[in-house]
Amino acid sequence: MTLQADRRLEWAVGKVADDKAAWMYGEYFAEIGPVLAEYDNQQAASFAVVATNVKGVQPTAGVFSTWPSAEARVGFHEDPRFTKVQPARDAAMEMFSFGNSIESMDEVITLNTDSDYAVIIAKSYPLSAAPIFRLPLSKDSPEQTYAGKSFSLLPWNAEVEQLMTSSADGVEVYRVRFNPAAQ
Repeated sequence: MTLQADRRLEWAVGKVADDKAAWMYGEYFAEIGPVLAEYDNQQAASFAVVATNVKGVQPTAGVFSTWPSAEARVGFHEDPRFTKVQPARDAAMEMFSFGNSIESMDEVITLNTDSDYAVIIAKSYPLSAAPIFRLPLSKDSPEQTYAGKSFSLLPWNAEVEQLMTSSADGVEVYRVRFNPAAQ
């Protein structure tokens, strides 16, 4: 996963409704993928959500993606090609959290696709194990659900497992498995 300090890093997780999966992965992404490319949206790393402590509908997949600027993200969301299909995209999602812009850094991170990782979203870092990164939500993030919180990534371990099963107030824990990079 390549991170660049001069790009906007975005965190998104969701769950596509079973009866909409063929449309989402067959038609929506085929139509919108080139539009995303025009706005220089780049997938840094996609992943399966193995487990989470989030209440309600559980996300099953997610992505870290990057934008060249906040303006490029706005431009994409205002593009008529996207606004035309956005209602169908939103209706296809049982759960969707996106628009979470994170401060980035210059770093290349090697991810093992055979291992699980933790993404922890919290005001203060609650573990003794050092994270691979801990990055705050951008002040100008389109979504402010995580205002004042940081996103931390680290290998899954027993301490994270314990945190996930505790009732740590305001701490979201995601057990994720990164997908191999698309070729």
